[in-house]
Amino acid sequence: MKTNKLYLFSAPLFGAALALAGCDSDLPTGLAVPSGYEDGAHVGDADDNDDPTDNATSQPGGLASGEDNTFDHMDGLGEEGHKDPFEVLAQRQEEGAPEIRARLHSCQKPQIAAIGNMLAAFGVDLAKTGDPDPAGELFQKGKDALGEANYAARTGETLTWSNSGATKLHDIFVQAAPEIIAAMPTLEHCMVAGAGVAMFDEKNRCNERAITCLIGRPASAEHVAICNHAVDNATSTETGKIIAVASILSAAHSCE
Repeated sequence: MKTNKLYLFSAPLFGAALALAGCDSDLPTGLAVPSGYEDGAHVGDADDNDDPTDNATSQPGGLASGEDNTFDHMDGLGEEGHKDPFEVLAQRQEEGAPEIRARLHSCQKPQIAAIGNMLAAFGVDLAKTGDPDPAGELFQKGKDALGEANYAARTGETLTWSNSGATKLHDIFVQAAPEIIAAMPTLEHCMVAGAGVAMFDEKNRCNERAITCLIGRPASAEHVAICNHAVDNATSTETGKIIAVASILSAAHSCE
């Protein structure tokens, strides 16, 4: 019983102590004191003259924020604040369609399994070995550079490109180019109306339809021009064809 009486007696005292502590009028160092509160007055308290009209809470905007005690937010998210709508429109028109703009700001690395499937679909033998290493062997040996998952170390496959990964993929495409060029006319997913397409015509000009199959979207005149330029400016026509195919594939699958 004594314990219960002590508890009942202590609870009101403890609550009163909290109330007194909460009424401490001292403000933390560095906080600005609003007008009308310099003497420690609380909200609703009148000043020394007991004139309610002279209280800060009674004045219109007495407790409102101002230029000196609020953060100055930017009008927009750009470096220079708000952008003119016509400026934004011009930028969008320059960048192109939404699917193209998305590639400019997001470049996820293809998963290693997807790269292997793509190479196989273009006629590359992933089990082939040799000296120098053919494309299939380069791919099998280069998975670490491509960001392969290391489950023993509890790390998943990388999602973004690294220098070594992008370089390794280009090396693989260079070695794969002759196999891709040879297989192109027989690739079912590259056929048009059941007819195969060759990567290059009899004049060693790049085939627009073949480029479309390589990059997975309609090839433009610029794609064809770049391809032909690579063929024409190499040390030999065959070397130029390899460089052209490898460059097109590298650019298409690394968001360039």
